[in-house]
Amino acid sequence: MKLTDYPRLYISEAHYNRLKEKSDHSVSRKARRSLGALAKTFLADATIVVDETGHNSHLIRARKMQTRVVTLLAEYKRTGDLQYRDAIMADVARIAGWEYWSWITWRQGDARPEAIFDLSYGENSATLALAFDGLYHELSDDEKKLFVDTAVKRALKPFLHVMKAKDKPSYYKHPHTNWNTVCCGGAGMLALAMGDLCKESEAVLKIVEESVEPFFRSLKGDGGWPEGIGYWNYGMRYGFMYLLSWERATGRTHKLLRLKGTEATLKFPLQFTPNGVPCSFGDVNKFSVLPFHYAAAERFGADEVVIELDRRMVLTSEGGLDGPWPNVAELALFHPGHESTMKKGAWHNRVLVRGLDWGYVADQMPDANLYVSVRGGTTDAPHVHRDLMSFFVVAGGEKLIENVGVDDYMDTTFSARRFDLYEPSAHSKNTIFLNGLSIGDKATVKTALVEGAGFEGFRMDATDAMGTMRDGPAATFCGRAILMVKNKGILVVDRVVVPHSALVESRLHTFCDVMFGKSDVQIRGKKQRMQIAVAATEPIMTKQGMGIPSHPGREPDTMIRFVSEKKVMSVTTAYFLTHNGKSDVALSERSGRTTVKITGDVSARVGFDTDQFTF
Repeated sequence: MKLTDYPRLYISEAHYNRLKEKSDHSVSRKARRSLGALAKTFLADATIVVDETGHNSHLIRARKMQTRVVTLLAEYKRTGDLQYRDAIMADVARIAGWEYWSWITWRQGDARPEAIFDLSYGENSATLALAFDGLYHELSDDEKKLFVDTAVKRALKPFLHVMKAKDKPSYYKHPHTNWNTVCCGGAGMLALAMGDLCKESEAVLKIVEESVEPFFRSLKGDGGWPEGIGYWNYGMRYGFMYLLSWERATGRTHKLLRLKGTEATLKFPLQFTPNGVPCSFGDVNKFSVLPFHYAAAERFGADEVVIELDRRMVLTSEGGLDGPWPNVAELALFHPGHESTMKKGAWHNRVLVRGLDWGYVADQMPDANLYVSVRGGTTDAPHVHRDLMSFFVVAGGEKLIENVGVDDYMDTTFSARRFDLYEPSAHSKNTIFLNGLSIGDKATVKTALVEGAGFEGFRMDATDAMGTMRDGPAATFCGRAILMVKNKGILVVDRVVVPHSALVESRLHTFCDVMFGKSDVQIRGKKQRMQIAVAATEPIMTKQGMGIPSHPGREPDTMIRFVSEKKVMSVTTAYFLTHNGKSDVALSERSGRTTVKITGDVSARVGFDTDQFTF
């Protein structure tokens, strides 16, 4: 394969030149100021400190090293000061000399480079690739040899070894795991950087292309990602780093960057973080802007994405400059340095993500005042929780209703007993319970858009997802509707029919202050207030519960439990969440139709066919 001259990866010569240009944008100016200060810090202290008792400490070390190397590289390109170049070469020698690259094989006591090719290998490979690519034209023969020997021994040969084995790594060709693009993307970037200098490069690139294609094709037209926003950041960072590098190195358009889903996915994490508030599902419900996002948006000409990224940089306390990767350097490199122009109709107030069945509805987007995200789809994917039918509610920029997420990874987090932990289990989610149990393993919930006079939202069918009991299906029907009513409140309607009498419960979680009244519940956040009025077709109790966090340093959440007073054969429960107001809700059933009547600060009626649960 004929490749372009260096630098040929996703940090181009034009990006390096930006560091010396005058910028009229506050985001890029801040990044460039921070770059010099951070580079000086790294120059003064080469120590990399990690908690060796923590989860995957070797991966944390790899990220800190990548942050050092790319930061030093950017500052060297900006200033020409040889001290930064010398520090990079010392760091490359350190990487080459690490006995173990992998935390997994370190725990096993297996120091063979070919024993594994995991996330640490992928990230270290990308670090070597970027350093070699940026410095190539001024490296001595001995320095080039250090890079080439390290690339072959510690990355390219191990990658080919594990990929050519009979039992290939589980991430190979996996459409729904960040491991695919991190491992393959890092190896692919290194193969592109090395080119003909390493005979392994061509074979590595062939396997990388085979593996990452299902990953990007799985995005469908809407770009949804089942691992959620945190792992979207991780997997897409390395995925786009590789694809953009491939285009620059070959001078051709990559077929995967022609896909609608590849472009659409740039909006996905922004859709599920209204005003920077994370409302995604599964592990790592956290999001901060990573600069690769700017590089990808620039590639597609997605100015509306750049504008929203800039807005998030201002909204978030760290300004996008904190994090585990070289955010400061990459932001200085990739920010366009000027204001972009918003396209009309770029954001929709209601979206159901095709192929994923997650959705959201808001009073306005992207600057939402009242917002709810909903979780349909399947739990048959990595990093998922048993959170089907669950939802988040954000009002006035504050999260008032939320699922409880994972705070810390422990050895049990990814063990066979993962769902015995409180956080990944259904017990910490805003969902429906029958006789004390909820969603089962590898379950699916079908989600559809619904709308009517004064309301719009989603209808979910979770009948099959409720699993089985001792002698058949747990539910004859289990459905939930989550509706935005007149842009002023969120109505949740749960309809359950069971073959044998059961206790039925709808559960909510919050970390805000909660006051339980006789007929409603009041939630008080730091700035916002929400009232919850409830009604049901059978007598119910409103009960308070408390979460049981696995990590002792976390404050427990408060559970709001709407539970049938006795075992029932069928019940419809409706609760209405009003932001900064007060409402009442009532239910009536007549001639096969159920009507939810809302009165007070919000006045509305929502009707549906009782048996079919159609609106």
